Amino acid sequence: MDVGRIALLSQGFEIVSDTGSEVHAHGPGMHSNQQPPLMGVTDFIIQVGSSTVTTTATLGGVARMKAFLYLFPLGLALLLGIFGAISEMEKSWGALLFALPWLFLSPWLAISLENKTIEAVDALTRGMAHAGAHR
Repeated sequence: MDVGRIALLSQGFEIVSDTGSEVHAHGPGMHSNQQPPLMGVTDFIIQVGSSTVTTTATLGGVARMKAFLYLFPLGLALLLGIFGAISEMEKSWGALLFALPWLFLSPWLAISLENKTIEAVDALTRGMAHAGAHR
């Protein structure tokens, strides 16, 4: 259980309750894809039984980043379209092509963030189970 507490505290999580067999923590959330993957978890519950370690994670930070990544290309296209119309550019539609790559990059980045966060939660769970088995 100490491995989980230390890992969560080092990432800025706040321990809300700790009963010895269960730790409930709230995370600060993810604000950038440059942050550690565990930051994608906003609510974390670790339960330790006699021979099991169970984690429950709410990926609130990932959900927030995914929403941004899905809305960004639409906002960029809209902004570039408005700018092109205001400046009366003959080929204002050409400016919209700058947003086109994001229609493909955004879903890929969103899925990547979610997968990395899930892998980090799994790795923490395995590490706790390994540490508990070698006591």
